[in-house]
Amino acid sequence: MPTVGSRASQRLALKQRHGPLNLGVLGASNILTPSQTPPSPLSPTAPSTFSVTSSRSSSVATPTNDADDLEEHSELEAPFSLGTHPAVVFVSDRLSDTTYTSRLRTVNVFDFDQTLFQSPLPNPALWDPSFLGTLTSWNYCGTGWWHNPGTLELGPEIEASCWEGWWNEEVVEKVRESSEDPGSLTVLLTGRNGPVFGQKLIEMVTRKGLDFDLIATKPTTVARIEDDAQHQQSLKPTKKASEALEKYIKVHTFSTKHEFLYNLLLEYPQIRSMHLWDDRPCQVAKFRQIGQEWLDNKMLDTFEITVVKEALLYLDQQREVSLVLAMVEANNHQVDIEKAGGPFLVAGVGALPRTRPELRDLNIWDPYETYVPQERLKIEVDLITQYTGVIFQEAVQKVIRDKIGSQTQSEWIDRPLSLRGKDLSGWTKSDDLHVTLCSRTAPAEFLESIGGLGATVLVEVEALGHYEGRLWAIKVKEMNLQDADHDQRPLHIVAPNGVIYSSLDALKSAYASHGPSPSTGSRPDSLSIPDATRTLYDHVDMNCLGHLVLAKDLVPHILMAYDRINGARAGDSKLIHEWEPLATSQGTPFPGRLVLVGTIGQRQLLGMKPSLSSSQRSVKAEVSLGHIIKNLLSNKDIPGKELGKLVKAVKEEMERLSVENRVANEERIATIAQEICDRVESMRMSAPTSAAGSPSSPTTSLSPSK
Repeated sequence: MPTVGSRASQRLALKQRHGPLNLGVLGASNILTPSQTPPSPLSPTAPSTFSVTSSRSSSVATPTNDADDLEEHSELEAPFSLGTHPAVVFVSDRLSDTTYTSRLRTVNVFDFDQTLFQSPLPNPALWDPSFLGTLTSWNYCGTGWWHNPGTLELGPEIEASCWEGWWNEEVVEKVRESSEDPGSLTVLLTGRNGPVFGQKLIEMVTRKGLDFDLIATKPTTVARIEDDAQHQQSLKPTKKASEALEKYIKVHTFSTKHEFLYNLLLEYPQIRSMHLWDDRPCQVAKFRQIGQEWLDNKMLDTFEITVVKEALLYLDQQREVSLVLAMVEANNHQVDIEKAGGPFLVAGVGALPRTRPELRDLNIWDPYETYVPQERLKIEVDLITQYTGVIFQEAVQKVIRDKIGSQTQSEWIDRPLSLRGKDLSGWTKSDDLHVTLCSRTAPAEFLESIGGLGATVLVEVEALGHYEGRLWAIKVKEMNLQDADHDQRPLHIVAPNGVIYSSLDALKSAYASHGPSPSTGSRPDSLSIPDATRTLYDHVDMNCLGHLVLAKDLVPHILMAYDRINGARAGDSKLIHEWEPLATSQGTPFPGRLVLVGTIGQRQLLGMKPSLSSSQRSVKAEVSLGHIIKNLLSNKDIPGKELGKLVKAVKEEMERLSVENRVANEERIATIAQEICDRVESMRMSAPTSAAGSPSSPTTSLSPSK
């Protein structure tokens, strides 16, 4: 692929790519993307990145090329072309060959994150859930996870292997098949910010040997607007702010993709078939809707979409902790800048793509939402207690996984009946098998009632249960020592070191010489990541037994696995109300008693230290949850009752994560709503349907409406 040459050619590329610059759209902001983006190997044009600087009282915008190019740029009205579309970071030389383009009849469009490539998300085994939303929102914690180049820096060894194990090889094969088909246009279309990630994406797919005709990104996350009468009439601000504050219009990922694909069909009207690969349920639902419109409008003859469902991968834990702590440090430095009167930090500022005349009445950029930068708050990272409960050593957890539900040891305990024989390889397995007794730090009185930190607990496996076939767990109870002499069933007691004993006397004898643990009855002084799960309580003290008492009226249980891809989440385990007896894979009752030796302890993860007053004040709702949910869903006419349920679910999750309904938290609230709406759409896609693309098939084929 050729590289960009002279500065003159770069200026020409800038003019060709962006057309006239509307200073009412692009205005002042802090630098959010690298001020000098490396030239991308493009043909025939090169990308441009705007380096935008601001104060709170002035608006100046200049491209990264010479400032005097701005006047020339604003006078040019270039014709519409995919090759000069601001979303495009790479275009193949083949598209300048009319013989090649005249043969195109199909376009295959591939998403990048969690579709073609298993891009890492923040690891929930490291971070307090309330902090995850802060990390992934683009206007928190520096520039946020998705605008930080370090989130695709997976380490020298992984990159030297060409990211082996991180590619979705099934989708990779589909890309190769498409690129080898002379009648197919092969497109990578991602919501990644182009100025930040364009060069990295080109490098990655090139090294993988993937031959795309087009690579298109999200050219901007927000665009600066002026507070004039025209915009006051056309936009519905969602934030209140003084006139001195900057104002931006948000650019939604789906709107960017929708607009680009519309341009593609207008550019190549001979294309009659489209096939998309994507992972996000809400976007899939919207793509199905616009695909149906294209079929009905005779722009396409066939439209297919394949839902990609892959297990999540994560960065090396130490690499991730270092990256996030650096993001926190950058955020806190930005707070100091703002307090001193300096500029705000807004990620991904750019200009909205010009709209073809044919598309101006289609409301592609709807919903129009404005964003006003909020003063940042300093983040103090601390260890946050997740729960107080019965913690099992890793050796005990291994026995649990080997003996319960593994389907390889017929004499032990099988899964719930409805899940036997099913492929659960895509399910998320709990990496912390435990029994929650109360959330967060236990009150002193409750802690005393369960025996105190460090107390030994004998936990007996009692039954199995599942919730809607998308999650399963083990029901447990405290072992009754008085029944030990009367119950004639074989006893299997799993000690902290993983050894299985056949009697309590054998367990006592084995641990008699160990002596009491120095941590018994007291909280450990410190916890390190990733070893915060358990505090090496490897002792057994039969004279200091704890109790299986729950703070709420719930069933004590151990979550084993859940189908995250199809909308289940770990917290759904409390919804299991029916339990079935333990049975072997032959269907016969399990003949023995399985007892697990655990310890009263606390799980702690890194998170954001809460403010002293946040839990004590009542906050008037400032953000419309219903408005956010409607923008996320494909069905804008959602019935009031269904919308009410979703609003309630968002409120409950906000309460769980300690997120107040304030304008400053709008992006975090939107992230919460996105996860809940995705879960709802996943459940809809998994439900039985008469249309093509049933739950057993990830691909949906649409037909024109009659």
